Parts: sequence; structure tokens; C-alpha cells
Amino acid sequence: MSVGIEPLASMVLVEIEQAAEQTTSGLLLPEEAREKMTVGTVVAVGPEVENVAEGDRVIYRKYGGMELEWMGVEFLLIKEEDLQAKVVG
Repeated sequence: MSVGIEPLASMVLVEIEQAAEQTTSGLLLPEEAREKMTVGTVVAVGPEVENVAEGDRVIYRKYGGMELEWMGVEFLLIKEEDLQAKVVG
């Protein structure tokens, strides 16, 4: 899936997952109570990236990278070294 942004060097473009709008029991959470998640899906990688690929779900540092909105979707452009883990299973 091409979004029109191509990362350079060891940069990774991550689509940020939005926090749940309600609890598992069905209670709606106001926007102020929702904490921004630090999980997202890799949508593009630079040519020097070795450990993740497009489609991987990753956990990233809370204050790492640069957030941007592109075509109504929130992304994070982050260095590969600021990724903490892959989400498996």
C-alpha cells in the first residue's frame, strides 16, 4: 500500500493506531481520557532498514519521531532504532 511518502535511509513510516473509544465493558471514553497508543503498523521503510518490514505491527518510543497527518491519517516518521519491539501473534 503506497501512501505517497517514501522514507529515506533508516527511517520508518508507521500508521498510528488510535486508542479505543470504549472500554471492554462498553463504557464510552471521553477524548480527554484516551491516551495515545504507542503501537502502529509499518506502512513504508527506508532502504537501510533491516529489522522491520511493511505490514509489521510495532511498539515505538512515546516521544520518538515526528508525527504528521497525511490525507486524513496520522503517521509517525521514526528512526528504526527508536522502535522498541514487533507485536507478534
